[in-house]
Amino acid sequence: MKFSIRRDEFYEALQKVVSVIPQRSTISMTQNILLSAHGGQLELMTTDLEITMVSHVTAEIATEGDIAIPGRLVHDIVRELPNVMLSFSADASYRAELRSDFGQYKIGGENPSDFPRKPALDSVREITLPNEVLKRLIDKSIFACSHDELRPALTGVLFELGENSLRTVATDGHRLATLFYRSDSLPREDFSAILSTRALNFVMRNLEADGVTVIGFGPSHAVAHMGPTRLFARLIDERYVNYNKVIPPETNFDLTVDTSTLLASVKRVSLFSNPITAQVLLRLMPNRMEIQAEDIDYGGEAREEIECNYEGDEFVIGFNSRYLQDLLRHIDAPQVIFHLIRPDFAVLANPGDQPENEDQLMLLMPIRLENV
Repeated sequence: MKFSIRRDEFYEALQKVVSVIPQRSTISMTQNILLSAHGGQLELMTTDLEITMVSHVTAEIATEGDIAIPGRLVHDIVRELPNVMLSFSADASYRAELRSDFGQYKIGGENPSDFPRKPALDSVREITLPNEVLKRLIDKSIFACSHDELRPALTGVLFELGENSLRTVATDGHRLATLFYRSDSLPREDFSAILSTRALNFVMRNLEADGVTVIGFGPSHAVAHMGPTRLFARLIDERYVNYNKVIPPETNFDLTVDTSTLLASVKRVSLFSNPITAQVLLRLMPNRMEIQAEDIDYGGEAREEIECNYEGDEFVIGFNSRYLQDLLRHIDAPQVIFHLIRPDFAVLANPGDQPENEDQLMLLMPIRLENV
């Protein structure tokens, strides 16, 4: 094979796929990039057997062909070159050579037929989403995923299709985050699949600012079409928990507070919390709130008071400050509304203002109060 390509165009394509290459693997072929030069297009493919990334770029192809070559080595040498024309060639024994105005670099390749194949997707259900919407659907849920590998379903994000709607859900058992999106362009069918956080982070990094992404769901894999890049990801083959069972149908009190004010206060006060429990205490009184933290072991204590909209009885509840900060960071609206039952029950939260076609809801479990 032989092709020529500008350094910047080659490097941009390499950057998209090289991050999939595992740092360590017992399967040496997964350390490679599969280069395929055909019909005026250069295809680059990498895989770790769970995720496969494919990207295309236009190149001047003199001789068509394929080769598997060390991915990080090619990426690193191209990264160090200026934006000049590069010439790449490989012989029948898979010895490759990269040439530039600055020199030549010989690279040992491997037989491309040994490279793992792209997943075959049959009976694909497809949805099309604006990139901005897809980014929000992922961002507003993925932070609540579990890291417990003994509960694999909770380590991913549930994509739940309904009638002209899509909901993303994530939970780790202590908190839950969900974003519901309605659109006539979505199919009128019920379907669900769980995508890994790693796959979704790759999607987030490769989303362009504008445009749309087509996601196809097969029996065992999903594929995201993002412009010149496709990402294939193995689905998490587990049953997701019935998250609706933990969402209280009714609450007793509502609390409305400025999102940024509460977040800033919790950040400051939590510096004085116990490093193990990270507990902060919220004491609610009519139209004001106290945020408190104390670390008995080191004698640290902090207390702040902020304004809020609350008309109920005095109410004291404790939260893990890290979880509470995560929740507040993912509220885009100026105000956040908390829906309360009692100090030992889950709390619901949603933005004060939401787009008409969206419904964001988060749930946070309180922690047992200490030293109240």
